[in-house]
Amino acid sequence: MNDFPALTYLFAECRTTCPLRPQVTSLVLFALLCEDDDVVYLEIRYIDYANGQAEGDHLWLTLEEAKQAALEDHGITEEDWRPLSAREIARIDRTIE
Repeated sequence: MNDFPALTYLFAECRTTCPLRPQVTSLVLFALLCEDDDVVYLEIRYIDYANGQAEGDHLWLTLEEAKQAALEDHGITEEDWRPLSAREIARIDRTIE
């Protein structure tokens, strides 16, 4: 059994339009493992997820903070999130610098 935390990779379509970012249609919460084995979450905001067109991103220290912000800004509820497939994770991972 390893001591690494479980990594979470999630996708959701926006339910509401955020006044600050009206072009965003979906979000990804992408777990990143830090050198000290902590996990942070990169929120990637997409204009067009299928074509990989991102609007921007933000780093959250916890998954709970990221989900709360997604609820407040984009109306995304717990039921809206779905896990990313291994293929989606690999595609997104290649784009992170």
